[in-house]
Amino acid sequence: MFNQCTPCILTFRSNLRQPRLAMPGSFVKEQPRHVLLAAPSAEQLEKYARSHWEGLLLYVISPASPSKPPPVPAEIGLPGLDMDNLLLQAGLISADPKAIAEQGFQFLLLDTYSQLWLLLQQYIANAQKKAGGELVHVISFLLQMGFREVGVPFPLEGLNPLQANIAAQLSQLGLLMPFRIDGEVWVSPTRLALALSGGPSSEVQQEVAEGYIIVETNYRVYAYTTSELQVAILRLFVRAECRLPNLFVGTLTRESVTQALEFGVQADQIVSFLQQHAHPHVLHKVPIVPEVVSDQIRLWQADTQRVRHQKAVLYDSFPTKQVYRLAAVFAQQHGWLLWQNDEQGRFVSQAGGHDQMRTYIKSIK
Repeated sequence: MFNQCTPCILTFRSNLRQPRLAMPGSFVKEQPRHVLLAAPSAEQLEKYARSHWEGLLLYVISPASPSKPPPVPAEIGLPGLDMDNLLLQAGLISADPKAIAEQGFQFLLLDTYSQLWLLLQQYIANAQKKAGGELVHVISFLLQMGFREVGVPFPLEGLNPLQANIAAQLSQLGLLMPFRIDGEVWVSPTRLALALSGGPSSEVQQEVAEGYIIVETNYRVYAYTTSELQVAILRLFVRAECRLPNLFVGTLTRESVTQALEFGVQADQIVSFLQQHAHPHVLHKVPIVPEVVSDQIRLWQADTQRVRHQKAVLYDSFPTKQVYRLAAVFAQQHGWLLWQNDEQGRFVSQAGGHDQMRTYIKSIK
């Protein structure tokens, strides 16, 4: 079904792009040959996009570290995003203490397309809160970006001030790469910009094909990578044992997996991440992640969700509603209250506080 729809999507995008080319004020048009020759190469664009995006994700992992998120490139000379505010409002980091939040852990295990759109949705929401019609400019600019070709530049001076600020902020996220020629600043869309119109099947997902993880039946994890980001993500649920220039070795343990589960990551998310980034040498295996490993990860999650037994006392048959309310508040203030039902006038409190509860109830009758 997907293969049948893909040509339709590409045709729709191509046809929709034609009227955009003819729209007055649109920056989707052919550029001078000398500019195209001076524009960044595909390799440079890929390196720029990857370094900026990985830098952002590394900051999400450890926002309190001395390292900072990627700044606006010096070539542009315009103010950038308040990255802390964007990540905070998106729920990816916490302010006090400054650390990765529960949603941040889940965010890191998403594919790049989903990550990018989650941040762009928050970026659009922030623009909606501001006055001066900024939302219209943001949406218009993002729509135009969606119909540009990767590596085909456009001049920053051809944009109005609001659009130029948006371009500067998108360059901070790695969607646009700036360069200078003859004293003029130009920007080229990177593969990340394809997410604005290409969908999850576009080139923005090319890193999925560059698998690097091998999981063995003894829970050992081998990651053939030089990326600090990929290693940092693995460390969230894998116990590190060895780090070489192009190899990370670790083990999936109850402690390492449980730590990730406590931050809201699901067992299926961990298994899916390991599958999506599997090394080409194990892609032919069925299943890619050994069944004994995936089952054990799910069992570790089940262990954290077991029902716990606790001695408790049920209090009911109060003489008046006032006595019930005061007794329930007393139990809550002392941290003993486990359950209550105001309609039935009853509540359950920890057994450890029963003597004090009994004394207090007698005193208020």
